[in-house]
Amino acid sequence: MKRVPVHRVVLRAGALALAAVAEAVVTLPALAAVRLVRGRAAARRFLYRRLTRRLQKLGPTFVKFAQIAGARRDVLPAELCDELSRLHDSVRPISARQADRAWRAAYGSALPPFLAGLDPVPVAGGSIACVYRGVLRDGGGAVALKLKRPGIDGVMRADLALIGRLVRWGERLPQMRGMPMADLVAYVSDAILGQLDLRREEENVVRLRENLKAVPDVDVPRLHPEWSRPTCLVFDFVEGLDTRTPGTLPGPVRARLASAVLSAAHKMMFVDGFVHCDPHPGNIYLLAEGEGRAVILDAGYSVRLPDEVRKLIGEFFAGLASGDGRRCGEIMLASMANVGPDCDTEGFVSDIADLVERSAGPGREFAMAPFGNGVFEVQSAHRLYASSDFAFPIMSLMILESTVRGLWPEADFQQVGAEPPR
Repeated sequence: MKRVPVHRVVLRAGALALAAVAEAVVTLPALAAVRLVRGRAAARRFLYRRLTRRLQKLGPTFVKFAQIAGARRDVLPAELCDELSRLHDSVRPISARQADRAWRAAYGSALPPFLAGLDPVPVAGGSIACVYRGVLRDGGGAVALKLKRPGIDGVMRADLALIGRLVRWGERLPQMRGMPMADLVAYVSDAILGQLDLRREEENVVRLRENLKAVPDVDVPRLHPEWSRPTCLVFDFVEGLDTRTPGTLPGPVRARLASAVLSAAHKMMFVDGFVHCDPHPGNIYLLAEGEGRAVILDAGYSVRLPDEVRKLIGEFFAGLASGDGRRCGEIMLASMANVGPDCDTEGFVSDIADLVERSAGPGREFAMAPFGNGVFEVQSAHRLYASSDFAFPIMSLMILESTVRGLWPEADFQQVGAEPPR
C-alpha cells in the first residue's frame, strides 16, 4: 500500500477517537442497563448492533472492512458477523452535489457526452461507488454507470493505515495470541484498495465474463471500455433486476438457474482459480425474460487463487463429497497460518474428520453454513486459524450457499466441488 503521510493518519485518528468517545458516552450506560435487566447475552447483542451502526457512520472504509471481515467467523464472534452482514445494503448514496463534481471530473461535464439523458437518483449504492442509469444517444439503449465516490481514496488509505497500526498493537494482547489478525487486515486492505482501482475492476469484469461465457444460463454484463474512465465504469444496463423475481418463477426454472450459479462457482473456484468473493443477493439476480437466466454483477472484489490454494480447496470439497473426513482435516491443517510445535495437530485432524462424518458424504444432506460454523468451532478450540488465501474463498462459498438457497432451497451445494451440478 502506498505510504500515507503521518499527519493524515494522526488527524483521522483524532476524528475517530472523538467519535469513539461520543459513542461510549451513549452506549456504555445503556449497555450496563441491558446487562443488568436482560443478561449478558442480550448485552452482547446490543453491543454488536451499536458497533455496526457506528461503523456505518465512520465512513466507507469501515463499512467495506466490516463487510469483508464479517465473513471470518473463525476469527470474529458469529453474532457479530451476523450484524456486520447487514452492511451490504446500508451505505448512503452520493449526494447530488458530489455526483455533479464526480461527473465533471470524469467527463468534463455533468452529462457524459455519449448520453442523451442520465437519471439523477442512483439505482444502487455501495461503499466505493454508486450506479446510475443512463440513456445512450441515437436510441442506443440504456447503460449502467458505476461512479466512484469523489475524494474517497485519501480517506480510505488513511483509515487502512490506521487500522493496520491498531492491529499490530492489538496482537500483543494475550487474548489475540495466535490469531492471524495482521494477515486478515493485510488481505482485507488489499481487497479494499483493489476496489478503489476501477481500472483493476475493469480487468476483473473482462476476465470474469470471458471465463463464464461457456456456462449456460449465466450472464456477466458487458463492459464498455471506450466510455469508461478511471473513476467511472460503463456497462450494459440489465432491466428487471429484482431480488423478488425468484418467487415469481416456476420451480423447475428456479432449480435450473440455481444450478447454473453453482456451475459458475465451480468454474471460478476449481477450474479458473479466479473467484468472485462477494456473491451476496445484491450481486446475483435471476431474470424472468425468455427461459430465464442468472446475472452476476460487481467483480470489484475478485481474487486470483494461488495454484496450491486452488488445489487444496478442490481436494477439500472432493473429500466432503466422498466423506473422507481424514483428508479434509489434513487439508485444513495444511492451510493453517500458525501451527506451532505445541499444537495438537492429530486432535485437530480427528475433530475435523468427526465433523465431516456427521455432516457430509454420500447420502447426506449437506449445508455449508452449519458445517462451516462447526469448522470454526474446531479451529477456535485448537487455536488454529486458516490463512486468508484459503479462508476467504471458503467464506465466499458460505455466502454463495445462502444466496443460492434463496433462489432454490433444495440446491445440492455439496456437489459444487466435485463436478458441475447440472
